[in-house]
Amino acid sequence: MRITSGMMSEADQKAGMPLTGSQSLAGYLNEDSSKTLAATLGDKSSLGTNVLSKGKYEKMKDAAERLEQYADALTSTGSGSVYEKAKESGDSSELCDEVEKLVSAYNETLDKLSSDMSAMGRFYMSSFKEVAAENKNALKNLGISMDKNGRMSVDREKLRGADAEQLERVFGGSGTLSSRLNLIAGKVADNAQANSKSISSRYNAAGSSVDTLLSSYDTKR
Repeated sequence: MRITSGMMSEADQKAGMPLTGSQSLAGYLNEDSSKTLAATLGDKSSLGTNVLSKGKYEKMKDAAERLEQYADALTSTGSGSVYEKAKESGDSSELCDEVEKLVSAYNETLDKLSSDMSAMGRFYMSSFKEVAAENKNALKNLGISMDKNGRMSVDREKLRGADAEQLERVFGGSGTLSSRLNLIAGKVADNAQANSKSISSRYNAAGSSVDTLLSSYDTKR
């Protein structure tokens, strides 16, 4: 059955996933040009070029979980939040440290996704870039810029010149940046974990463990 944008849009909107006419999940899932994971796992000669190893998926999961953790911290509110602490002390250095951690985790997750050419991998990468692009001007005002690949870089001096209120407007719970990064990161982590388990449980036509084949490939690299 072909997946349509109408079938996906309601579920994706409820989940808070960014959608555009040209970058819908339905479009990625219906693409026929790339091999599926299941098809490729049976082809030993293709393991090196078409399948992420179990170790790579585990690293992707770790990076996404770090991003989720930092995004969650920046959306927290109340007396114990990093924003309230900065306002009370008049020192935003700890808050800026948290922002830099989020940027680093975002870049790392994007890097891991760049080697995943599956439909879901490309969709999540596009989703991250879209969220960042929507906040491009606000981020730029804080000294955070983006290159053509969507990676962020920080002007530390400019960032540390911002006060807690400015940082909270962009990264806090009232905004959409951190909350949407949190949501997508969680989905990336879940997807990476599922793929890692799938690779471990599959066997090729000759009966050899895919885990063993991938481990051998990684050793050679």
